[in-house]
Amino acid sequence: MPKSFLVEPENLPHVVKGWLKAANLGDMTEVEIVFTDSEVLIRKPHSESLRKWAEPVVDEYDRAFRRLAGLE
Repeated sequence: MPKSFLVEPENLPHVVKGWLKAANLGDMTEVEIVFTDSEVLIRKPHSESLRKWAEPVVDEYDRAFRRLAGLE
């Protein structure tokens, strides 16, 4: 089961701050970090525009994970 939490970017290592900046998330006051068995996802919490942009990848992954985990 994935685990996630919200964190303020100022509390992240410099390399992760660089990832956020590269993904145009550098000005966020908080980001969501999701840990799965094989991936770490960094997402903008509660952002409709980012959810639409990431929908083809993240939502497909989330749906597949829920199906595999028997949560659907």
